[in-house]
Amino acid sequence: MKKTVALFLSMVFLTVLAGCAPQTENQASEDFTAPLDDASFVYQAPQDATPLPGGATIALAASSGDLESGAEAMLWKGVQTFASTFGYTAQSFTYGDGGNASAEDALREAAQSGATLVVCRGEEMAKALFNIQSNYPGVHYLLFDEEPHNEDYTVYTTDASVHCVLFQEEQLGYLAGYASVTEGYTTLGFVGGDEVPDVVRYCTGFLQGAEAAAEQQGEEVSLRVWYTGELEDDSLVTSRMTEWYNNGTGLVLANGNDGIQRTLDAANQTGGRVFATEQDWNGAGERVLGSAIKCYNAAVQRQLYAFFSGNATWSQQAAGQTEKVGFTDGSVALAGSNWRFSHFSQRQYERVYDELRNSDLKVEAYADMDTLPDTPSVTLEIQN
Repeated sequence: MKKTVALFLSMVFLTVLAGCAPQTENQASEDFTAPLDDASFVYQAPQDATPLPGGATIALAASSGDLESGAEAMLWKGVQTFASTFGYTAQSFTYGDGGNASAEDALREAAQSGATLVVCRGEEMAKALFNIQSNYPGVHYLLFDEEPHNEDYTVYTTDASVHCVLFQEEQLGYLAGYASVTEGYTTLGFVGGDEVPDVVRYCTGFLQGAEAAAEQQGEEVSLRVWYTGELEDDSLVTSRMTEWYNNGTGLVLANGNDGIQRTLDAANQTGGRVFATEQDWNGAGERVLGSAIKCYNAAVQRQLYAFFSGNATWSQQAAGQTEKVGFTDGSVALAGSNWRFSHFSQRQYERVYDELRNSDLKVEAYADMDTLPDTPSVTLEIQN
């Protein structure tokens, strides 16, 4: 178990394109700028807001001691940034460094540390939180990407001390599909793990975005889909993606770290392109066309401000509830680092994002592949 005390962070002023959400929560909608860079976001309180009291401790319970990259690293960055901005203390409690510590161990240590609020993420933390969420009076929790549930997913219970945040994956998929077809790719692929609702939402959002762009441009598009399920050998993903690329697939939207890496391996061998999900993979090389990212840094800072401005407790609307975030507050984005699009400009991205926020363009959420949107311009092939 590793415990890290946060270093003081210097505040960074946002440029017009920086940040993964509006700079202030009370800005008029016309001042909204489509997000591009989650890493630089710093929450700015409304000018007429009562100053936060500061002084309390915020803890991150994480799966890895390496908080330099990935989703938990962005959550940690957000916790540290908020703490330094508003006068709080940040600590991290991790497991997964090779010892016998578990997610529950990390959560318990964080809860026992004196932290007022514990931030965590993912499936293992959801299971652990299910077991301990009512055991530490006065401690509150912020859970991302999941809801507290038992081991076999038959019972979901969220205590009033817990607030859950889910990103709308279909919106991320839509941005990727729209950008890919606008860029000129008409033979597409999607590869994900299990055919579960959050992965399906990436795929069906990708399908809807591709359809919207294809209709506008008068194109005919094809989309191959593969849900790998549990594989004993991840190299099978590289093999099939290599086959896809060699047989005409130009670009694949890949989900999950292993799936993205294996697809990238195939793209590097064949000259294909990859669209990554959840995190910014643009730095992995020119074969990555873009990344549709969840803005963890911005999202956690906004949630922390809401919690502490509410007297360090969840509001009646948030306590024990799940919140879905996306276009409305700028919690999903196309990463602006290494912008490799030649035809899909940042100005076009801003326009499409604004149309989605205003519901001029629609994207629906689908939890399975049994009922799908009508896509006359996109031919779908499921290879399972």
